[in-house]
Parts: sequence; C-alpha cells; structure tokens
Amino acid sequence: MRYWIGAALAFFLALLQASSIDQFRIIGVAPNLLLVLLVAWLVVRGLDDVLPMIAVAGITMGLIGLQMPGLVLLALLPVVGFGLVRELHIIHSEPLLVLALVFASSIAYEMVLLISVMATGGVLDLTTAITRSVLPAAIVNVALTPVVYVVMRLARPGPSRHRLSY
Repeated sequence: MRYWIGAALAFFLALLQASSIDQFRIIGVAPNLLLVLLVAWLVVRGLDDVLPMIAVAGITMGLIGLQMPGLVLLALLPVVGFGLVRELHIIHSEPLLVLALVFASSIAYEMVLLISVMATGGVLDLTTAITRSVLPAAIVNVALTPVVYVVMRLARPGPSRHRLSY
C-alpha cells in the first residue's frame, strides 16, 4: 500500500510541478518541490520506498514537462546514489542529512539538465550557468527543505514493533 500512496503522491506532485510551480521564480529560478520531496522521503522512509516514486515522477515529468522524455528520470537518478549515503549512516543527524542531500541532489539534477542543453547546441558558458542557475536552484531547494522535511516527519508511520505478536 505504501508504494501506491508514494506513487500517487509523486504523480500528483509531478503534475503540480510541471503546471504551476515552474511559474514561480525565486532569485531567478523555480523551486523543485518534487526533488525536495523525493529526498525528504528518502531520508525519512528509506531507499526502497523512494525508488518507485522516482520512476513515476521522472516518467510523468518527462511526458508532461518541457524537457526531453527520459531526461528528468536521468536527472533524478543521483538521488538513488545519495540514498547510499543514508544507508551508510555517515551523517547521523537526519535534518542535516536531508539538507546536505537536497543540496547535492539539486546540483546533480541541474547539472544533468545543463549538460543536456549544452549537448543539444546550447551555449558552452559553464561558469555563468553554474552561478546563475545551478547554485541558486540549490539554495532555493535547501530553503524549501525544512518545511517539506517537517511534513514528512509528521507523516512517518509509527514503529511496527510487536504489531503482529499476541
């Protein structure tokens, strides 16, 4: 049941991201609520819960958004790699972990999109793109993270210890 709820949430948020959130600009970039939610879900619920959500969100954003199909799914794949950081427990504080992973995931996501623009004939001005697009997007996403993380923590299910015992 948790996979269906997560997939439905990812689908709805991908629709919302493509239709409405991309029109709001903060310091020149649109916040990526979908990416922040996926990373917060990863930190709170684990890698096995977020994998179907990444697939649904990437495919939905690829079909509805203005990017090439499959590009958003490719840009979301570093979240899976950053899930290993959570599983290794390198950073023990969950709030600090979610902030660090949102920052790293935002940079990886924007860099994949930037590389695709440059590969399809865009301008090869990497320093300007990083200072005007990649870093501001990471800052906006990190600023959005505490609100999403608190909602994810409140929605976390209780411990399942002794649930099936008599």
